Amino acid sequence: MNVDKELTTQPLTLNWETEGKAWASWTSLRRLKSVRLVWVYIALAISAIVLAMPFYYMLITAFKSTAELAQDEVSLWVAHPTLDPLRRLLDGTAYLHAAWNSFVIALLTTVGNMLLCPLAGYAFAKHRFPGRDRIFFLLLSTMMVPGAVLLVPNFLLARDFGWINSYLPLIVPGLASIFYVFLSRQFISKIPKDLIQAARVDGCSEWRIFFQIILPLCRPLLASIGILSFLGSWNGFIGPMIYLLDEDRYTIPLVISMLQGRFGGQENVQMAGSLLSIVPALILFFIFQKQIVSSFANSGLKE
Repeated sequence: MNVDKELTTQPLTLNWETEGKAWASWTSLRRLKSVRLVWVYIALAISAIVLAMPFYYMLITAFKSTAELAQDEVSLWVAHPTLDPLRRLLDGTAYLHAAWNSFVIALLTTVGNMLLCPLAGYAFAKHRFPGRDRIFFLLLSTMMVPGAVLLVPNFLLARDFGWINSYLPLIVPGLASIFYVFLSRQFISKIPKDLIQAARVDGCSEWRIFFQIILPLCRPLLASIGILSFLGSWNGFIGPMIYLLDEDRYTIPLVISMLQGRFGGQENVQMAGSLLSIVPALILFFIFQKQIVSSFANSGLKE
């Protein structure tokens, strides 16, 4: 009888000890993960504060008066907010006209990229033609060339075309970007071929397939291309500085670079110009942020 009792109680004891060790191990592992997660959040919070500090300083400086700005001590708060720096910026410069010039250039460049780059990406992703892979590899290899190397050849080419002091050298080369073509090819390759074959069987032309099937499925891609293309053109500085001569044709970056000379020692006016220049970018980002994340995560239909 004693042997039977030992045989019946021993497995229970072993199971209890095993379960206790497993529970303790799981609890310690969960606690370790929680501690690591807390440290990750702390690191991200510190990084966010460090990255946001320049923007916060720009924001408060744009609303400080000249007298408050002239104080010796550095203040991270606005004692008496004022719109006087914004008024002096708009009255003393052609800021609004430069903003319109930048908007026109950025709009035309964005529309070109949103139309031509998915079209090229569709050809490389869903069509077979001689030398397709070699042409695509050749296009990708051009991304390895630094932009500074092409400044002089591009300027000489624009001079020979008679494009100096016009917006054409800022718009025409930017209508199709190799990076956006690559991004479009990778995104469109996720679309099932059966969907395209079914449209062809129904008698759809390639243009109708592209505009009525491919483009509606590429909304996250189009949002990403639109945002990146608009911001790249809106913030462009080297191109306008090289090609534009008349001040009435200047863009936002050129006008901001001139503020240091016209409003020397008035950092509030300079910060006001920088603050207004990032407003369109912030608006576009907050509207299309989900589409941007979705596009770079390669979401979409899969075969």
